[in-house]
Amino acid sequence: MKTIKKSIRVFLALVLLVSFFPFSLLAQDNNQGAITVLGGASRTGTAAAQFLQLGVSARATGMGETFVALVDDASGAFYNPGVLALIENRQAFFNHTNLPAGLAHYFGSFILPTNSMGTFALSFIALTTGDIPVTVAFQGPTGENFSATEIAIGLTYSKSLTDRFAIGGTAKFIAQDLAGFDSRTVAFDIGTIYFAGYRHARLGMSISNFGPDITFGSESDVGFESQSFPMPLTFRFGVAVDLMYSDDSKLWLTGQLNQPNDNLRYQSVGLEYGYHDLIFLRTGFKIDEENNDILDDDGIKIEDGSGFAESLSFGAGINLDVSGVNGRFDVSWTKMTNFDDLVRFSVLLGF
Repeated sequence: MKTIKKSIRVFLALVLLVSFFPFSLLAQDNNQGAITVLGGASRTGTAAAQFLQLGVSARATGMGETFVALVDDASGAFYNPGVLALIENRQAFFNHTNLPAGLAHYFGSFILPTNSMGTFALSFIALTTGDIPVTVAFQGPTGENFSATEIAIGLTYSKSLTDRFAIGGTAKFIAQDLAGFDSRTVAFDIGTIYFAGYRHARLGMSISNFGPDITFGSESDVGFESQSFPMPLTFRFGVAVDLMYSDDSKLWLTGQLNQPNDNLRYQSVGLEYGYHDLIFLRTGFKIDEENNDILDDDGIKIEDGSGFAESLSFGAGINLDVSGVNGRFDVSWTKMTNFDDLVRFSVLLGF
C-alpha cells in the first residue's frame, strides 16, 4: 500500500511539473508578436529542426502516433524515454521513411538494460536531401549541387522508481547543415510511464526537444544579422487501455493529447489488435484542430481548412523468433493531405 501511495504521489507531482513547463513556454511564445505575424494564431513555421517531429516507428505511425502510453520497445528513446526501464533484454531498432521531394528520414536506437543501474540507450535521427542542382533566377542550372543534412544523436537513461512508475530522459546533440549554413545546439526529452492497475491501463507523458534556440549563419557569411529559432517543443499525454486481453488476442485502445509550441493543440486515437503476439493490425487518426474550413458569405465551403499533412493511417506487423533472436517487422501507410501517401518500414531485434 505504501508503494502504491508513493507511486501516485510521484506521478501527480510529475504531472504538475511536466505540464507547467511546456504550457508556460507556449504562453511566452504567444506574447511575441513576430511569431504570430509569421504563423498566425497557430505559430506555424516558427520552430526549427522539424526533422525531430517526424514519426520514427511504423508501429507508432500505423496508430496515428498515439503511442506515448503504449510504446514498449526501443523506439521509446524517441516517443517516451521512461518506458525503456521496463525492457529486460537488449534491443536494436531501425526505421526508414522516404519523404516527398526525395527526402530520406532515418532513425535507429540501441538499448542496454542493467540489473540495478537502470537502462541506457543510444539513438540517432537523420534527414538527408541528396544532391540538389543550384539554379540561378533567369539563368537556370549552374552545374553545381548543394545538399542539406540534419542529424541528432541522443543518450538516454531510464529508471523504474516503483513497480508501477518509471521515468527517463534523453540528452541530444543536434547538428544542421543547410546548404553551408551550419548550426549546433543541444536539446532534452523527458518521459514517464505509470501503470494504473485497471485493465492494464497505462498513462504516459513526455516533453520533447526542450532546449535553447538554434541559430543559423552569422553577419559575415550571410551579409546580415543571424537569426535564431526555437526548438520544436512538444508535450504529449496519453492513455492506453485494453479492450481485449487474453493469451489468444489483445486489443489496445489509445488516446493522446498533443501540444506543440509551433501549432495548435490536437488529439489522436489509435487501435492495435494482436493475434497470439504474432500478427498485429493497427489503425489511427489525428483529429485536426489546425484550421477551420473557409466559408463564403452564404456559408458554402470555398477552401478546405485541413491543416495536417498526415491524417488516417493503417499498419501491420509480425513477430519472428529465429535462433534465439526475436524480432518484429512493421509497416505503416499514412494518408497525406497534399503529398503522396507515406509508407514506413521498421525492424526491431531483441537479444
